[in-house]
Amino acid sequence: MATDDDNFFDAIIVGTGLTESVLAAALSKAKYKVAHIDPNSYYGGNEASLSQDELLKWGEEVSRGRHPLFSAYSGSSETVPFSRQYSICLRPSVIPALGPLITGLIASGVSKYSGFKLLDSVSIYSPDGTIKPVPGSKEAVFNNKDISLIEKRRLMRFLTFAASDFEGKTEIQGKEDMPFREFLRTVFSLSENTVAVIVYSLAHCVSTQDRTLPSLLRLRGYVHSIGRYGPSPFLVGHYGGIGDISQGFCRASAVAGGVYVLGRPLASTAFHPGVSTEDSKQESFFEVKLDDFPEVLRSRIFVASREYAPQDVPVPPYSVPSPPSDSSAFPIARVARCIAIVDSPLKFQAGTPASTEEEDGREAGPIDSGLLVIPPGTLSGGSQDTAATVFVNGENSLSTPKGRWIVYIALPLTSMSPEDTPESILRPYLEAVLQPIGQSEDTEIKPLSTSFFFENWCPVEKSPVAEVGGNPRYFLTPPLLYSAFPDLPDVATRNAEATFQVAVKSLRAIKEESPQDDEELDFWPPVPVEENSDDEDP
Repeated sequence: MATDDDNFFDAIIVGTGLTESVLAAALSKAKYKVAHIDPNSYYGGNEASLSQDELLKWGEEVSRGRHPLFSAYSGSSETVPFSRQYSICLRPSVIPALGPLITGLIASGVSKYSGFKLLDSVSIYSPDGTIKPVPGSKEAVFNNKDISLIEKRRLMRFLTFAASDFEGKTEIQGKEDMPFREFLRTVFSLSENTVAVIVYSLAHCVSTQDRTLPSLLRLRGYVHSIGRYGPSPFLVGHYGGIGDISQGFCRASAVAGGVYVLGRPLASTAFHPGVSTEDSKQESFFEVKLDDFPEVLRSRIFVASREYAPQDVPVPPYSVPSPPSDSSAFPIARVARCIAIVDSPLKFQAGTPASTEEEDGREAGPIDSGLLVIPPGTLSGGSQDTAATVFVNGENSLSTPKGRWIVYIALPLTSMSPEDTPESILRPYLEAVLQPIGQSEDTEIKPLSTSFFFENWCPVEKSPVAEVGGNPRYFLTPPLLYSAFPDLPDVATRNAEATFQVAVKSLRAIKEESPQDDEELDFWPPVPVEENSDDEDP
């Protein structure tokens, strides 16, 4: 078999989630021949951005077991007007202004395929049922009338500590694994209200038991992100965010020679060991046949996300280890998710995170994109263990028609009863967001459409794992598990780089290229000067 055949590739990748899409772009730009396959008819995999009518079809597929990461879908069955003008992300997130994804967007040139805006605001739900803005600057802290002067000084001392190289400082020695809430109370003598703001709205901790060191590392990254592109540390991607960014990386792969096949499930996957004789040497290769697709695809290595991993391949897969992360390692059983579409603006606060007029008594203004964090134990009927994140996205992110907003709610669950459903768990949160305390029933917002579902923790059974040594040919990408709400894009990018490193080392060994040692490989090749003129602009 000729390896220069048009249907012979260095790598076949199955799944176009963010991890796999970043990987495909990196391999293609490194001059490897890539075929990228997705059984779905759209890009993005489990992070896809769908129109509202596509979301309803996706929900029907979830009910039939078509998407094993998700389950228990319920909600509206009718399309809304202008349903094709929505871009609804299945696993939404904001993007830290400093981090692996932003670096990859710039280094790969994918930033020119996507658009972004700053997150307008971050707010916190208080135990009395009110919603309060989270100060986003020193000026906003000192102008906040809810914080005493002594508390402001303690808070500023902590923020200065959190932004520094604190690893060797006495404040944290021996306290790295202490619950972050306890650390803030005992070391910096902060009040319970201030602790809640720091833990859940600044560090975006998942639970009451999140450890101190990972929380501080995450918070430092967010603090350093402030000012890179504006007053907010977070960006919001256009057209649904993560799903559109995944498609941007796929486009970059295609420009560099990648071949794409969507909407064709795997029919069969086989592995053919190489045969060597005195006169010739035939490489080992994978052979992939797709449903209703005439061509047979062959490759040196095979990479798949876990839910698309074929079970009939005689080669044991190498499960790429998840890279170290600053995100919570708190055990989560499932994530309850809600997606609601509304035609009235939500009013959490006035001004931007850096505004010095947030506490001047003005009526809260409508937001286009914002985060609302609901800490554990603050909502009647809500979770006592984990924080819920509400993400509002409107027309300025090009994700909705004019005068419409998407309300996302995500609640990690540590345990649940058999009778619990996503809707029964999240309905109190949705009602609290749509009719905050102090507003009359006449102003309650009625959703045009709602969708509820579970994101499952382990979508597939563990597969046999190949030995770490040698040169694996079959790779499973690390699972993209729920972490701190803003960290999903960076975790996916780290997963992609970890897979890239081991895949390229195997390809170099298989193709007898040098070097074959343990040196770190460049994830992205240097960008030509003319392509890199706006390297700080995502």
